[in-house]
Amino acid sequence: MYIYFVRHGETEWNNSNRWQGRSDIPLSEKGRKQAEITGTFLKKHVPSVAAIYSSDLKRAKETAEIIAVSYAETPVANPVLREADVGLWNGLEISEALKCYGNLIEKWRKDPWANIPGTEPLGEVQRRAAGFIRYLSGNFQGKHVIVVSHALLIRTAICYAAGLPLENHYRLSLHNCSISTIKIEGAEMRLLEVNLWRHMEEN
Repeated sequence: MYIYFVRHGETEWNNSNRWQGRSDIPLSEKGRKQAEITGTFLKKHVPSVAAIYSSDLKRAKETAEIIAVSYAETPVANPVLREADVGLWNGLEISEALKCYGNLIEKWRKDPWANIPGTEPLGEVQRRAAGFIRYLSGNFQGKHVIVVSHALLIRTAICYAAGLPLENHYRLSLHNCSISTIKIEGAEMRLLEVNLWRHMEEN
């Protein structure tokens, strides 16, 4: 099977470099356009999908709904696919967060099970991502599935699929509406593409 992980389209908070975490921020006009372009691109290269899943946060859910128009499908929202809960620095600009919580953010990035009050360990985010991948593998063998989620969750999924230590997640860059593809055949899992974004550069 093939799983196409799509990061949600741009929001105003993306544009102002704010940590979004669990904040329920809608897509910007640019983000909606990105989702339309992504839906057209996916339909061209993946003509048929068995299912479309998304996080239940607005920015991912709306992205999935726009993509789903190209397939005449109804996406299924699942809270397992939510972004990491970054409670302490949620809503802050990245530069401000680093200034206020730099040491804690560094610990959180490098220690998958860092115990930071109000903040979800990245190991737990990956546990959610890996569990969902196993669910898809068990139910959609030989098929194609689109999953619309968030940067941190997708990065942990990529590390899981590639067998990379989780602390490498911060080395991965994912643009809004980029596509990262995992292929699963029997017990074998392969990472085929990361941060595919050429459909945006062409428009």
